[in-house]
Amino acid sequence: MDKKDNKDIRKEIEELEKLINKVKKQNEEEKKKHTPKQQNRVIKINLASSYSNNFWVNMIFSFLINFIVIFALFKLFEFAVINNDAYIIYIVGVFTIVEEFYRRYLFMKQPKIVIFTSGLIFTLINVIIFYLIDLAIPQAHFAFLNYLHPISFVVVFQLIRTIIKNIYIRVAHRQALNKIKRR
Repeated sequence: MDKKDNKDIRKEIEELEKLINKVKKQNEEEKKKHTPKQQNRVIKINLASSYSNNFWVNMIFSFLINFIVIFALFKLFEFAVINNDAYIIYIVGVFTIVEEFYRRYLFMKQPKIVIFTSGLIFTLINVIIFYLIDLAIPQAHFAFLNYLHPISFVVVFQLIRTIIKNIYIRVAHRQALNKIKRR
């Protein structure tokens, strides 16, 4: 009986050793999967940089920034003839709403277009929106001085607004880092 028991024990030990080796191999494979490989550096460009993740807060900030920039551009550079400043509020309101929805749509449904054009699609759409606004409001109340003024207005507008958004993002990022450091 002793011989049989010894043989059985040896077989079981060999089987256990085989199982241990299998487990070791599996562990090594798992480690290989989880070890971080050298990551490629990625440059991120936030083409639709928003002020907040909350839709309504973002709309309010967008409206305020758009109003300040558009009002200043119309008053300083006289891209258009405006009889009543209240029309600027209407223009900014319509523009902000339309812009927010087409940006969301493009990023959700057509991100390839946005990436392929590096965000220039937004400038093109904004030019079209301001041409349509110029056509929708009677010339007695609002009119661009000529057909090139909407294009130059949108280019300057986009530039100034991009600078403002980048400053805002940097300030918000610094404040968040300071909060983290205080903890």
